[in-house]
Amino acid sequence: MHVVVPGDEVSDEMLLAGIHEGALLEPLFKHFLQPFHARFATGVALDVGANIGNHSLYFSRFFPRVLSVEPNPVTLNVLRANAALSGADVTVLPMGFGNANGSLQFWSNRAGNLGASGFAFADGPTGERNGQSIECPIRRGDEVLAELSAGPVALIKLDVEGAELSALQGLGECLRRDQPLVIFECLKAAGEGGGDAIFAYLRERGYDRFFVVESSVSAARRPVGGWLRRLLQGERVALRAVDKPVEGEPWLMVLALPVGAVQPVGAA
Repeated sequence: MHVVVPGDEVSDEMLLAGIHEGALLEPLFKHFLQPFHARFATGVALDVGANIGNHSLYFSRFFPRVLSVEPNPVTLNVLRANAALSGADVTVLPMGFGNANGSLQFWSNRAGNLGASGFAFADGPTGERNGQSIECPIRRGDEVLAELSAGPVALIKLDVEGAELSALQGLGECLRRDQPLVIFECLKAAGEGGGDAIFAYLRERGYDRFFVVESSVSAARRPVGGWLRRLLQGERVALRAVDKPVEGEPWLMVLALPVGAVQPVGAA
């Protein structure tokens, strides 16, 4: 059971298919990441950019505790409702994660895709043309985790519309200490917060393998109708090893593994 926002892209897919990006999440967690299930069962999942809670609810199937980080006040009450309805240990943190503490301009999307909302400094897809300007708090993740005594973090997922690098920089101690798996969106290679910089930062902190979760049907920024194409055409999902981002080739999910981690099942 979950609450959705009528006319919103993520909500529409949750209504139609039960889960947003389920075609990628299901094979990733139920097949490719099987060797990590024992670790997941004793760790924390950190969902940075939780939106209305789709990924947090899914993570609660594998992790005993989920921390849902979301600064957008437009979606927070929906996220809180979904966390409560889940019956799982899902803690909502009403803030963004970044490399410094403060209050920053945030653009809440008004064009039917709340998931595309983001902080103005990240220069994401939402701005003055299609968004509502709001001041939102932002914190260093390491400080928040210490205050919560959260325990070892086994997974960090980031979908923050271009602010992924800043969020990771504020989680540097967590990355060093816990060596969690990291899943992030990579829509561009170049630029201050692009994929090249994210790959480099993670490598500096002990991550040596990167995989794209790719589908024969799904694509970055796909329309909701993508699930219909799956029904008609079928779908193949693969985990493909990559060395660096490719300009002009946006990726919905990139998986980063630390040195010494086991190999995912069937990774190409």
